[in-house]
Amino acid sequence: MLGVRFEAEIRQQPDVWRAIAESTKAADLAMAIRGNDVVLVGSGSSLFMAQLGALALRRRGIRAHALAATEAPLDYVAYRDCAVIAVSQSGQSEDLLAALDFLRPEKLIALTNTPDSPLADRATVLVDVGAGSEVAVPASKSVTATAAILLWAAGLLGERHARNAESLKETAENVRAWLDSSGVDAVRAASERIARRRSIVIVATGYGLPIAHEFALKLKEASYVHAEGFSAGEFRHGSAAMLDASCAAIGIIDDVSRQVVSRPMLEAQEAESLRYVIGGRLGDIPLLGPVVGEAFNTLAWLVAAQVIALYTGRARHVESDAPRGQAKVLDS
Repeated sequence: MLGVRFEAEIRQQPDVWRAIAESTKAADLAMAIRGNDVVLVGSGSSLFMAQLGALALRRRGIRAHALAATEAPLDYVAYRDCAVIAVSQSGQSEDLLAALDFLRPEKLIALTNTPDSPLADRATVLVDVGAGSEVAVPASKSVTATAAILLWAAGLLGERHARNAESLKETAENVRAWLDSSGVDAVRAASERIARRRSIVIVATGYGLPIAHEFALKLKEASYVHAEGFSAGEFRHGSAAMLDASCAAIGIIDDVSRQVVSRPMLEAQEAESLRYVIGGRLGDIPLLGPVVGEAFNTLAWLVAAQVIALYTGRARHVESDAPRGQAKVLDS
């Protein structure tokens, strides 16, 4: 069966999160960040998780920015001598290591799934995300492990937060239950319809926006279908013109984003595009994926995106474990 390793690693994620809940990884990262302006650097999925982490930190009043490692050679002056969180599944990305040469961080915090790596060797502080061996090229458990640690660490730096060991364990068990339920069959059926579309649009806002970009990347990697993530509010400023009956539109929904995301989803209906949502309900649009508490709902969104990508790839007869033109040493 296509994507066997990808599917197995998707299903291992609740165990990874439980291990994080029982560790000091988030507290260690929070301690390393405290009192610093921060730039988070990564490529691919690592960049999108850096964007998620930077947003969570800014919401706690911390000056934080996410920078693509490949852009650092042209955009480093304002970030030189800051604390840098280098996000990398492999710890070997040449783009990331080169970016660090330009940034010259005062403190280098390595957030990586490979503690025995060139990145780890250069780090002032090492946080091993602890996702374990990951073989499929489309990263899954290393991505959600990174997200969990960044979000929890940001919460620890705020005055009030709902992210803690118990809420992470609860999210893990709710997602595990969904992965073992008939909800996955609904995703399989929906993905077979999505796979026949020319283009897929994912619209979101807030924490959902970096997830939308990661979702689009997973679809491209695992199924070779054209997909793009968009800010739901900005989508109507030109990009909505791409919608038609050959497109699928997927909205990422929570209580905060529902009103903003509803507008492009209405435009998708008017354009006769195929429509789905993840995260929460929006009218009568079919809901795909698990629904969990607010504290770590982004992890559930990521899992829904991964499963949709897996089954869309299978419907298009793509071997998502090893997509063309990709190698695991790359951050993905």
